[in-house]
Amino acid sequence: MLKNFSASKKPLVSVIIRTKNERRTIGKLLQILVNQIFQNFEIILVDDNSIDKTLDIVRRYSKKLSIKIVKLKPGEFSHPYSINLGISKAKGRYACLLVGHSLPISETWLADGLANFKNPQVAAVSGYYSISPVGYFFPKLGRLLILPFLKIRKDFFPWMTNTNALIRKNLWKKYPFDEKLPECEDYDWGREMITRGYNIIKDPKFNVFHSHFLAGRPGFFRRLPRWKRICAMIGKRKRPRKSFTRLKI
Repeated sequence: MLKNFSASKKPLVSVIIRTKNERRTIGKLLQILVNQIFQNFEIILVDDNSIDKTLDIVRRYSKKLSIKIVKLKPGEFSHPYSINLGISKAKGRYACLLVGHSLPISETWLADGLANFKNPQVAAVSGYYSISPVGYFFPKLGRLLILPFLKIRKDFFPWMTNTNALIRKNLWKKYPFDEKLPECEDYDWGREMITRGYNIIKDPKFNVFHSHFLAGRPGFFRRLPRWKRICAMIGKRKRPRKSFTRLKI
């Protein structure tokens, strides 16, 4: 564990960040976390064999943040497994799920998300996101692009996104993200929690800037149909049910 002089031994939140060659944005993300008004958190960084400067940048923040780096073995990555692995190392009551190219919109972002858990029936909090990369380089302009989403009222939804989510760790223990799914594990988890009588909240104050920089790359326009097919299969699952994980929880 890379220790932070002000880090709590028992953090309320564990921020799980998944990375693979995130040198363009990981420093921006970590600086935003440094600036959060709520500071009782640790960071579990799950890295999928980055070969750029990602981990060098992360280590520069070791004096400002409590960071534990977990390295995946080659070929070990899957979306649900990497999240489950990160949460399994977490000490916090809540797990905050991010990727290295998701940038929170404000310094109150984490505090705003946590405020929703005053309701004991809330299993998870998620948000909307701007897919434009402009937000990375010109924050003020990026906020203008995401501003329309801020006007959407907070509400309950039967789905969430692990692009930016906060979940109760005790509920994750009862239903880890299903590693039999190639992706859309977040949608599956949300539907399961709804079946069990909990709520999933989409809160505009918990928004992020987010982009894969995938436009123009092979396979980019095939991803949406793939997600739709997987989500259609998930929608037919009988619930409540058990999920599969390779981990001992």
